[in-house]
Amino acid sequence: MGSVYAETDVTNTYAYTTRSIHTRMRINALLQPQMKPSPLLLILGALSLLPTGCDPGTQDADFRFVSASAHHYLDPQKISWSHDFRIVECLFEPLVKVEPDDLRIEPAVASAWDVADDAKTYTFHLRPDARWSNGDPVTSHDFVYAWRRAMLPDLAADYTQLFFHIEGAEAFFGWRSKQLTEYQQPGTTRSPAAAQRLWEQAQHQFTRSVGLSTPDDRTLVVKLTRPTPYFLQLCAFATFMPVHAASLESKTSINPETGMLTQDPTWTKPPHLISNGPYTLNEWKFKRHLLLTANPHYWSRATMANDSILEMIIESPQTALLRYDNNQVDWLPDIPTAKPIAADLIHSRRPDVHAGPAAGTYFYNFNCKPQLNDGSANPLADPRVRTALSMCIDRQTIVERVTRLSSVQPTASTFVPPNTLQDYAPPTDTGVRFNPQRATSLLAEAGYPDGQGLTGLSILYNTEGGHGDIAQQIRHAWLEHLGVTIKLEAVESKRFSERLKNQDYTICRASWFGDYRDATTFLDKMVTGNGNNDCAWSDTRYDTLIRSAADQTDPAKRTVTLQEAETLMLKQQPIAPIFHYINLWLYDPDRVQGLPLNPWRVRRLERVKILK
Repeated sequence: MGSVYAETDVTNTYAYTTRSIHTRMRINALLQPQMKPSPLLLILGALSLLPTGCDPGTQDADFRFVSASAHHYLDPQKISWSHDFRIVECLFEPLVKVEPDDLRIEPAVASAWDVADDAKTYTFHLRPDARWSNGDPVTSHDFVYAWRRAMLPDLAADYTQLFFHIEGAEAFFGWRSKQLTEYQQPGTTRSPAAAQRLWEQAQHQFTRSVGLSTPDDRTLVVKLTRPTPYFLQLCAFATFMPVHAASLESKTSINPETGMLTQDPTWTKPPHLISNGPYTLNEWKFKRHLLLTANPHYWSRATMANDSILEMIIESPQTALLRYDNNQVDWLPDIPTAKPIAADLIHSRRPDVHAGPAAGTYFYNFNCKPQLNDGSANPLADPRVRTALSMCIDRQTIVERVTRLSSVQPTASTFVPPNTLQDYAPPTDTGVRFNPQRATSLLAEAGYPDGQGLTGLSILYNTEGGHGDIAQQIRHAWLEHLGVTIKLEAVESKRFSERLKNQDYTICRASWFGDYRDATTFLDKMVTGNGNNDCAWSDTRYDTLIRSAADQTDPAKRTVTLQEAETLMLKQQPIAPIFHYINLWLYDPDRVQGLPLNPWRVRRLERVKILK
């Protein structure tokens, strides 16, 4: 699957400031000799005179960083945004983890595991000293409880399909969906007692049919439908983390009208949240900060390099950079590469700028439903219209003139980024290229000569991250080359997320980062009904190819099948790939240790050490 990248605006051109640079002269000394100082540096002197103390009530901590967006969820089974993952990885620990330096799998809650000869049965042995933050032991039952949550249509997890590798999981999801549909039919007797009986039947069906078993409190047996070479990588993913079943049950109820299980979301708020990872959630001040403190019962507490983490929610880039400049922030992790600041930083050769390739793609979603939410016919349901629009996106101009990162940021013709996977090369020759003449012909074939009649389209984007600059360039290109007028819609990230999930848009900006090292972390997103298929595209042949690849035991044949699937999808252009991401962080390497940069954004914040 993959994680949505908010690309929130952590910084902007004020980011020339740094702890070791307090005057404009010293900043200019870091610039390349042939570069002229940015005019915005003139503002820097004035900004440095402004008061920059912490907001009243803000806590201090050993390690401090900035997020420009408030969190959507801190529920492991519900999250899909990258900044949510970053905090959840601090609070919860899965069976295994990925080592940031070499990306190998290593023990976490599971101290060891066995794999059967047929590669379809995994037996995990939980370490006896794994504890929840209240002192309770972490048991195999906690994992089964959490994984069942993700398999229930009741809770609408975005990553449900990842669990379909487990024997009986997909069938159970379908069984429960049918059970709820029948219960909700007119004329059905609905009552608290009836809903309770429905849930008891569902629990029995899950236990009987899904390939999970717990021989004892410290043993978890998982049976897969087929060999899955990347299954351990899935087990390291946040959606596979456990939850404290006992405390969550106290927040659980059954809606007698729908028969659906509901869980009070306040279970993720302090003081209710019980976690098993390196940290506990001490404070959560919405849109202000999160304070994490060391979990005293964490089994590897002695290896932690810090005792507390403060995440500041700072929407203002000026304030974020002033905090960084005044030694109140240690790390700016999400510098938006969609904004010109990224190029300014990379070209500056500053020692606190850290950049590298990323397993992520920036693209536009086209809403592919036959009808839009208002009931009107959707012109984007026609692949010719989508392809024509995509052909008029001048990707090279975007990376040269908008992001100004053409030297390090490749334009994208595929969804899967090239050179990120050893055993998969995406079909770069079949992707859409800039071709306004062909685009004009396609649009005419679709019934919109010179763009006539193609109305009601808009580009939806979240206000953070510089997406407006890209949208402006694309809107201008569509007007110039196709005669199509497009409206721009800028909304804050929470509203953007809601509209994206509800397909309440025609065209919207999007991004995707891989979660595990296999092409399916991208390609599964486009399967019909996938919880992250935000463009609502559906193609039977594509779905068949993805399923066929899952059944392939020959790695070479599997790769060919996946390439065929991506080729098919690119020819229909439900998404328009624009460029592939780079990772760009800002921190002082002389002060901050333990933040290795890798394409897959694997990190261990409990390993970060701040030198005073």
